[in-house]
Amino acid sequence: MKKYVLMLLSISLLIAISACTEGTSKPDGSSTDGSKKDSLVIGFESDAATLIANSDVNYVTDTQIRNIYDPLIERDKETGEFTPVLAEKWGNIDKTTWRIKLKKGIKFQNGADFDANSVKFSIDYILDKKNNSAYRSRWADVKEVKVISPDEVKIITIKPFPSLIQRIAEDLLIMDPGYVKEVGTEKAAKEPIGTGPYKFMKWSRDNYLKLEAFNDYWQGKPKIKNLEFRYIPEFSSRLSAFLSGEIDMFKNIPVDSVEKVKSGDNATVEEIASSRVNYLALNTFHDGPLKDEKIRQAINYAVNVDELLESILNGHGTKMTGPLSELNAEYVKTDDYGYDPDKALKLIKEAGYDPKSLKLTLDTPSGRYPMDSQVAQGIASQLKEIGIQVDVKVNEWGAHLEKIQNRKMGDMFILGWGPAFDAQSTIENLFTKVAPYSSFYDKGIEKSIYQTNQLFDKDKRFDGYAKIQKELVQKAAWVPLWQQADLYAVRSNLNFKPRVDEKMQAFEMSWK
Repeated sequence: MKKYVLMLLSISLLIAISACTEGTSKPDGSSTDGSKKDSLVIGFESDAATLIANSDVNYVTDTQIRNIYDPLIERDKETGEFTPVLAEKWGNIDKTTWRIKLKKGIKFQNGADFDANSVKFSIDYILDKKNNSAYRSRWADVKEVKVISPDEVKIITIKPFPSLIQRIAEDLLIMDPGYVKEVGTEKAAKEPIGTGPYKFMKWSRDNYLKLEAFNDYWQGKPKIKNLEFRYIPEFSSRLSAFLSGEIDMFKNIPVDSVEKVKSGDNATVEEIASSRVNYLALNTFHDGPLKDEKIRQAINYAVNVDELLESILNGHGTKMTGPLSELNAEYVKTDDYGYDPDKALKLIKEAGYDPKSLKLTLDTPSGRYPMDSQVAQGIASQLKEIGIQVDVKVNEWGAHLEKIQNRKMGDMFILGWGPAFDAQSTIENLFTKVAPYSSFYDKGIEKSIYQTNQLFDKDKRFDGYAKIQKELVQKAAWVPLWQQADLYAVRSNLNFKPRVDEKMQAFEMSWK
């Protein structure tokens, strides 16, 4: 009997040891049981706002759900050129009519067929006011989507919409209409179904999103079986989680920690100049001194962007002088205000203000962009040198966006925008009255924006955006900062190549 009890205890101990060790990871990212790693944990700065497609324009939401849903068209991860995904080919019949041919035989993760009805439903979802899609203003010129056949749709626009393909590539993800109608949008927003490479498993708000490989994915079985986005808002906490082996990669390494990452076991740093632009918004929707053009110009002269880049970002970023970076297809060179505090003081006095009487607010997220709160403090210090008092308010990322969307921001705020490949995407969405993230409005410039948006002639379109860029600089709509440099901490044995559009597509990754 004694031997029997001892044998049971030994078996129990072996089972317990096995349960504790099976499938776990060592700090270097490898599996403790010697098997090849089949899971990936990405440290992420914030939770998704929703898991239903075509609702939230926020990068944080978009990056995660693009592993669940597929687009019709996307941009090549290296060249930025349009490439087919669920669509096969496309073109415009005339200035207000487009036709899109779809690929056949593709299934949603629940077994339903992808077809033209799926495309119509997904676009109609954006256009329907009751869904409160943040994409709606971008698609306002779409009049109707018609199903021509199971594999072809026609999109009719109210007026010429030459950038429709850009909108399709950057905004539109395809949902299963049958599923959404059956369960309702509330449940679909928590338990999504797409045609993408990863299926929904579990979402714990403010903790993690867990996905698993969709083995019947139309482009092939994903090499990574389990995918998790783990929400860690603070830079320092993400870094600690990476160095301890809890996560396998994260974006936006603090620049002062690059060497620390490189010196870690099985760790490397990947860097790319992204398509995201960072800027200091000078908010004309707020009733304050920044409604005055001379005050906005003065702030441009008083902010030393070169100093911020070197002292805070250690040179990781490319200075901008206007609203577009050189990566943008319609970029033109604009005048640089440069650093001139004497000019700043002169303009403030011309506007009828005493610099020492100016008290401004500056809102910033913490951990969303590289060294964002430190940049905000740096700007506040520079403005203090000419007498302006700045109250820096640090916001949680979701609250920061909500304040912008609801027009509750004060004088200034830090924000980034991307992917910023074409002029319309940036200029229309950040300098028109109805756009959710806009901080500047000028009636004449807005009229020029909408007129230029309708031009099919490439030369006239380029000239139109060139003029608008120069006017925005002259009117000091922003303090342009820099084209963001993306720094990733990555396990050395993970096949990962950063994308200029910042997407994190686990289907493109694998373990060595």
